[in-house]
Amino acid sequence: MNREEINKLFGVTDEQLDRMAEEYESGEWKGGVGPVVPGRPRIYDEELETISFRLPKSRVNAIDARARRNGETRSQFLRQAVDDALLANR
Repeated sequence: MNREEINKLFGVTDEQLDRMAEEYESGEWKGGVGPVVPGRPRIYDEELETISFRLPKSRVNAIDARARRNGETRSQFLRQAVDDALLANR
């Protein structure tokens, strides 16, 4: 995600962010921050469970290579592959 996409997601412009930064740095900022939630953001609305299974090394290498090309982790790739397989068989 690039800077413009992030700004659009949060409904701000670079100019607004610069103005807020100037106010903050000068001690004049009246804003606040939301609650700080420790840890990684949740990726699902339910608890995740770890599973383990064995694959040939060549398959693991292929998964890792595909995940890298897609800019994702092995876990992200596998979660999506499982979701795709489950949705395809409905």
